[in-house]
Order: sequence, then structure tokens, then C-alpha cells
Amino acid sequence: GKLRSMRSQLRSPESGRRAVLAATTALTASLLPFRVPALAVPFSDLPAVVPLYLCGGAYCLAYAIDEQPFKGVADTGSPFILVDGTCSAADMQTSKTAALANIWGCFRGTGQPSGLADTSELFGGQDVGVQWRRGAFRLEQLKIDDELRLMPRIDDAVFGVVREITENRGGSGVFLGLCKRRLPRIRPTLLEQIDVAALRFDFLKRTLELSRTSLIPRSAVDAVRLVDLRLAGAPVANYACRVDRLYVNGRAVALDKPCVAVIDTGTTGVSVSDELFDSGLIPQQWRDARIEFATEHRGTCAVEASVKKRRKPSAGIPAIELPLDAPEYDEFPLVVSPVHVPWFEPGFGNEECADGEPYQCNGRPIGQRKPFLETLRFRALGLGPSPHVLFIGMTFLWQRQLTIDIDDGRMTVV
Repeated sequence: GKLRSMRSQLRSPESGRRAVLAATTALTASLLPFRVPALAVPFSDLPAVVPLYLCGGAYCLAYAIDEQPFKGVADTGSPFILVDGTCSAADMQTSKTAALANIWGCFRGTGQPSGLADTSELFGGQDVGVQWRRGAFRLEQLKIDDELRLMPRIDDAVFGVVREITENRGGSGVFLGLCKRRLPRIRPTLLEQIDVAALRFDFLKRTLELSRTSLIPRSAVDAVRLVDLRLAGAPVANYACRVDRLYVNGRAVALDKPCVAVIDTGTTGVSVSDELFDSGLIPQQWRDARIEFATEHRGTCAVEASVKKRRKPSAGIPAIELPLDAPEYDEFPLVVSPVHVPWFEPGFGNEECADGEPYQCNGRPIGQRKPFLETLRFRALGLGPSPHVLFIGMTFLWQRQLTIDIDDGRMTVV
């Protein structure tokens, strides 16, 4: 599954039938906090509009580094620009790597030095060597206007090149991360380098908007508040929110403690923290599911999924008529799987930050305890010491429009 090393970032395992999404990136860190230099790209109020492509259980984005073309899964569960470099090594060229290179692209050359040490990471059952380099990055756009529209390009971007896979127990894929905020010693994220404040997926139109200003009006639109799980030790701020109610197979689940949902466009189905999965509170086979979130003004935002193609949506879910042969029905099945979530375990985050140096990802020396103020801030979220976690994938999202105001910590699903 898509499980990162406990030394760094955890994301959900693949919950669909597509093996190509089984592998993902882990969070790594440099010795010192890495700060991104000021952007040379002029400020623009109009968002970039980026096309989405179906690519085997996910939507992908097309991009280029130093004019070499790539595709990567549009992934709200990870933060980095990554490319595959194993395909260019003569001793690793096989029919499989050649086929994957045709899908995701193959980085050739060395790139420019980044000043960041190479790291060895554990990606979903694979021991992977990552080389951190610099190069010119740009996303493919549907609408291009140099004067008025944000241009998602970085002349001197930090990106990771996968150079070595010493153990492969799963499929391979490339993920283009859309998490923005990180702990100080985590590698620079894509969205912080472009300086994106908000994003909007319109999956049926197959577009993604990237904006430097808010996309959810603060006064006119009710929204769901996001919670920052970095307070618990998570290396990046996943797009997480508190679950108000959960229904599975038509019945309300009597949760025994708080639960959070992580919006994860890099996952096909849904992944459930193993404590909840094994608790007996929920069935292990799901025919349908509804997840509700409370909004700022005491309303309800809900997402639903079903194994049926034709199912009348319940309250708050828009009715959308689609042909039965729409490819998304087969691409995004409702599949549920367990995942171990270490974020809330005692001592999580106190280890070295995946680079062999004596520092935690938050910049504190190994062994130094979390300040009590941070503990109080996490308690103030009202989630208890170890909430259940659901990683909500594309089966819940593909018929909707998802907007995330990252800098404001707000989300809508319409």
C-alpha cells in the first residue's frame, strides 16, 4: 500500500485495484530548515487552469522539468515534485521500466545541484534512493495569459529523482504532491515553491485551478474548517477535517472516539486506520458509505460512495446523470482497506528525519520533547489523544467539485 516510512510521512495505502498506485513518496528532510527564495514570477489574481487526465485509478497532471515531459498523480496526500530516474540506468532497464517510462516519463541527465543530501526512503514496500536536484519546472496549462494568469512554473525548482529501488514488492507510480505546508526540515513542497494559496478540482470537467488568492469567499460561503495534524507530529499539513457522522451500508456507525478524514486524491477508495477497521464498529465490506462534516455555520457537508452505478443521492448530494459507460465508474471503485497510522503514538516524530542527522523533522534535537504549548494546541482541536482516521479517495470525490483554501484552512465540496 501507499504507506510512507514512519521516519517521515504516512499516507494511505492504495485502496483500488490499480497496482500502479501502490508506491508513493516519503517525506525527507535536510539538515537545516529549508527556505524557498522569493518568486521571480509576477503576482496574478487569475488562477492557473491545469488539465487532469485519467491514469489508472487516479487523475494525473502533465509537467516538465528542464523540458523533459512527465506525468504524475495529482495527489493531495503528498507534497513533492518527483520524477523517475531509475529508467535511465543501463543496469535497471527492463521491459517493465520501459513501460512505466512511457506512462510517467523518464528523467535523463543529472539536473543541477540542490545543496540537499541524497536520502534513502521507504515507499510502500520499496527501499528507494532519492536524489534532490534543481531544475526548471512547469505545469501544462489549458489557459495561458502571461499578463493576467498565474503561471505554474519555477525556474529553479527543488525536485526529487528516484535513482534506486533496492526492493520492489509492489507497483510503481509517480506522485505530484499538492500538500503545501510542512515541518521546517522537510524538503520544499511544490505548492510553496509556486506560492499557491488555494486549489479547486472540477473532476467532471477534468480541470484543476491553482490560485494565489482565496477561492472560497470568507463571508458569503459556508465551509468546513481544516485541522493541522502537524500539531500531532505529522510532517505535512494534510487536508484533514473532523468527521461529524459516518454511515456504512445504510447504518450510522457509533464511533467510540473522534475521527478525522484526510482528503486524498492519490487514493482510489478509502483507507481506515487499523484500530477502527479491527474494532468491530464498522463492517469490513462496504456497499455504500456517507461521511458528514460540520460546517462553520452548523450546516452539513457530505460525501458519498457506492458500489452501485445508479443510486439516488441523499440529502446534500447533487444529482448528476452520467452514462453507465463513464470510465470513472470502473476507475474509482469503492474499496476499503486498513492502514496503520502512527501519528498519534507516543514519541512519534521524535526520531531522526530520514536523513541520518540528529534532528527531528520539526528542527529540534532527537530526544527533545514536544513543548507543552504544542500539546495544548493539539488538545484544543478536541480530537482526543488518538482519533480514528479515514483517508478519503477518489471514489467519494470524482463527481464533485473540491475547493481547498490552504492558507485560510477552509474546504468546500459541492
